[in-house]
Amino acid sequence: MKKTVLLFNFDENRLPLVKRAVMPLKTGIRVIDKKDFNQVLGYLAEIPGFQRIEGEAEETFEDEMLVMAGFTRKDVDELIRSLKKHGAGRVDLKAILTPTNSLWNCVRLHDAVKADHETMHRK
Repeated sequence: MKKTVLLFNFDENRLPLVKRAVMPLKTGIRVIDKKDFNQVLGYLAEIPGFQRIEGEAEETFEDEMLVMAGFTRKDVDELIRSLKKHGAGRVDLKAILTPTNSLWNCVRLHDAVKADHETMHRK
């Protein structure tokens, strides 16, 4: 799987900063449109064998979310440092694509990551 960052809901001010932070890492970037939030993440990350689902998403979300496909732990650390260095700051909802969540649609992953994030910050 090639290294790719999937970006969800970044506004016109933050998106260029995030893209600038990702570029030096020689990583693909895909900005995901809300109409595609029903697609499984494996398809969006262009993993062979995943097919497009017909129709548009009925459910969406508004939070920024970043999904890293093909990343090692070192790659994740480099991306976080690069986001800070290039002025993009923190992205609260982040996930690494796994064999399990590659079968999920964007909304399901968002809901799981958001629940984990809220649980972590309550402690």
